[in-house]
Amino acid sequence: MRLPLRITIAGMLIPLLFGACSSSPPSRFYTLSALDADSATTEETGRLLGLGPFRMPEYLNRSQIVTRGDDAAMLIDEFVRWSEPLALALPRIVATNVDNLLADTGVAVFPFEPIIRDQLDYRLVGDIKRFDADQRGQVVLDVQWTVSDQGGGIVVALQRGRYRAQAADAADPGAVIAAMNETLAAFSREVSDRLESLP
Repeated sequence: MRLPLRITIAGMLIPLLFGACSSSPPSRFYTLSALDADSATTEETGRLLGLGPFRMPEYLNRSQIVTRGDDAAMLIDEFVRWSEPLALALPRIVATNVDNLLADTGVAVFPFEPIIRDQLDYRLVGDIKRFDADQRGQVVLDVQWTVSDQGGGIVVALQRGRYRAQAADAADPGAVIAAMNETLAAFSREVSDRLESLP
C-alpha cells in the first residue's frame, strides 16, 4: 500500500531533526582568575576594606559570555558561558587582587556580615559601565568607583578608569578571558595604589 506523501516526508524529517539536535556542540564554561597570591608578603592586617557592591549593566547579567559586535550589536554565544554569575565573580576577583597586592589590608566582599561591617575602615563601591571584548579580541573594562571611610566621608572622590587588553587570539574564549583578567588586574593595581596612600 502506498503511504501518503506527507507521512513519508514526516518520517524522513524526524530522524534529521534528532540528528541535528544531537550534533550541537557542548557548552564550555569559563571563570575569571586573580593575580598570583605568591606575590603577596605575609604581614599582619592593619586595616579592613569592604569592597562592593558593584553595579553591572544588564547585558552582563547572563550566563553566556557577551561579545561586542559592529553597529552596537551584542553577540551572545549560547555555548560559551560563565561558570558563575559575573556579578559575583568580578568583585571577588578584584577583592582577591587587592588583598594580594596590599599585605597590610584585609578585604571583605559585599554583602558583609554585621560583625565585619562594623569593623570596616574603608568602603569601596563601583559602577561597571562596560566589561566585554569586541570581535577583534580587544577587552575594555570601564568602571567608576569611590572610597569612603567608616563614617561615610568620601576619602577617594569619584574615579573613572578605562582599562584595555588585547586577547592573543580573538577566536579563543580562553584567550579573551585572560585579557579580561588583565584589565581587572590593572584596575586592582590602581585601587591598591590609592589605598596605599591612605592612613
